[in-house]
Amino acid sequence: MIEPYTLLTPDAQTRIPLIFDSPHSGLFFPNDIQRLVSDDELKTGWDAYIEDLWSHIVAEGGTLLHANFSRMFIDPNRSACDIDPELLQSPMDNMHPTQYSARGMGLIRRFVLPRKPMYQDKLSIDDVQSRICLFHAPYHRALLQQLTSFKQTFGASWHVDCHSMKSVGNKMNIDAGSKRPDIILGNNLDRTAGIEFTEVIRDSFEKLGYRVVLNDPYKGGYLVTHYGNLANNQHSIQIEINRALYMNEKRFEKNDNYEAFRQDLAQVGQTIADYVRHQVTAARASL
Repeated sequence: MIEPYTLLTPDAQTRIPLIFDSPHSGLFFPNDIQRLVSDDELKTGWDAYIEDLWSHIVAEGGTLLHANFSRMFIDPNRSACDIDPELLQSPMDNMHPTQYSARGMGLIRRFVLPRKPMYQDKLSIDDVQSRICLFHAPYHRALLQQLTSFKQTFGASWHVDCHSMKSVGNKMNIDAGSKRPDIILGNNLDRTAGIEFTEVIRDSFEKLGYRVVLNDPYKGGYLVTHYGNLANNQHSIQIEINRALYMNEKRFEKNDNYEAFRQDLAQVGQTIADYVRHQVTAARASL
């Protein structure tokens, strides 16, 4: 059994209340789980290399959390109650399936790709509960511990939820068939992250020549809406990156632009960290 996540932290002297998390970076899918899909099909939901692309943030004083398990096994960016009843042998207590489950993309996938089922047989309640206990819950505890520590020490927190997206949406996506921009930022229509923080990120990408869209069609998933709380000075924003910018989508390999794009993200990360440092300094000066 693997560790459910990897947590990279900065030196205590440079630490700022900023965490980047990548819930879909992992590939681990237990061999003893019977599935109908190939390894390559599982990789279609993999946010390939995202934890590496954003790894510079640790040198800037930020924290980096990323999952080691596949989102196709269980998805940290879904509520633990977002369970598709079509998957189960018998109903579970406290199931609240959302539109994600309706598309086969809930807490546990029903489809790996459009009309391509994950499993031949229905899952037991014990199987689902085990996945939650061993993988989903530890990931959320790790993230919550960091955010709580930030709030206690600095009075605020900034959370960047990191993803990649196919260059064109498929039939399971809400933008099926649409070509996607370079970057989509999601702050749930300004409800989970401050407008100034959002604009800092948007401007930093645009200055590097990237096309950025806000909240269309992705407004931020469960992690952003669950942990963002502006009334409590807790900012949470989602960044979706077009995979064509840095990888061959069919072969799941880095492309020739990978290192240049990684350096661009290092600049974006530095700008975000500088903003957070400024906010911390200003708040302390006002005391």
